[in-house]
Amino acid sequence: MGKPCSPSLLALLADELDLARGQLEALGLDLIADLETAARHVTALQAIDHVGQRCASVATILRGEGVTADRAAPLETIVQRISAHRG
Repeated sequence: MGKPCSPSLLALLADELDLARGQLEALGLDLIADLETAARHVTALQAIDHVGQRCASVATILRGEGVTADRAAPLETIVQRISAHRG
């Protein structure tokens, strides 16, 4: 088993996820600016939003400690997978 990541590395990874989420949000906003594109690709746009939410959830977990951070993450499926992994 490898050694645990340092808090500074985890914070850096969380920051990278925040940057990725920002790029996804900008992409989504560009795509919905064209109403025809938005109407044709609503499911794909929702998927982009979901990926951004997952990035934010993982970033929350990386910045936190233990169960408290897990519960602060907004996507329950991530929390459930972490709990199952620990359990």
